Amino acid sequence: MANIAASCYTHSCVCCASGVEYCDFELVNGIRGLSVLIAEDQALVRQGLAALIATEVGEVIEACNGKEALDLLLSGKFDLALIDIGLPGLTGMDVLCEIRRRKLPVKVIIFTGDTDSYSPTAICEAGADGFLYKTADADHFMEIFIAVANETALPLGHVRDGENAQSVAQIRDSLTGRELQVAKLIVEGRSNKRVASFLRISEHTVRKHREHINRKLNISSPTALATFAIKAGLI
Repeated sequence: MANIAASCYTHSCVCCASGVEYCDFELVNGIRGLSVLIAEDQALVRQGLAALIATEVGEVIEACNGKEALDLLLSGKFDLALIDIGLPGLTGMDVLCEIRRRKLPVKVIIFTGDTDSYSPTAICEAGADGFLYKTADADHFMEIFIAVANETALPLGHVRDGENAQSVAQIRDSLTGRELQVAKLIVEGRSNKRVASFLRISEHTVRKHREHINRKLNISSPTALATFAIKAGLI
C-alpha cells in the first residue's frame, strides 16, 4: 500500500456516533455547493452525519463499504469524502491510498471510533486532509468539516508565529500549565462547557484561555490547535 506524504488538516474529534445534536455555526464561503460522500458501514452513524450536513451542502451520497465508496469516487465528482477507517472489505486506509494513487481531486476526512490503534500522524502522512475521532459533538465536527473544505487549517508540521517559524518546543513553553491543560482537552474533543466542568472553572475562563492560546500560537481554528498538539506531543 502506498504511503503518500501530504499536508493534513487534523483534529482528534468527530460527530457523535448516535443522537447527533444540531448546532449553530457560521458557514464559510464554498460550503453550500459541496458534493460530499459519506462512507460508513454503521447506518446510524452514516445517516446521522448525512442529516447533519445535508441542508448545508449541495449533495450528500452515502456508501456502506469501501468498494462502494471507491466506485462512487471513481464514477462521480466529489469535493469531499468522509471515510470511516474501519470499513469492511476495502478499509478506509485502502480507499484513501487509492484516492491519492489515482490523484483524485477530493479532500478526505478519515474518522474512527478506535482511539488506540490508529495514529493521526500516520493517517495524515498517508494523505488524509483531516482526521477525527467519534468522541466529540456536532460543533467540533462542523468546525473540522468547514476547515478542511476551505483549507483554513495549518499544514501538519508548520506552526508559525507572525512571519517567522518557531520550534514547537519554544511555542509550547510559551503556554502556561493551565493553557496546556485546556489545549489538550479541546483537542480531545471536549466543548468549552465540558472543559470547564472537568477543570472546575467557568466557561468564561475557558474562553479566555482559548483566546490566549490562539494568540500565542497565532492560530484561529481548533484544527490548527490539533496540528500543534500532535507536534508538541500533547496527544
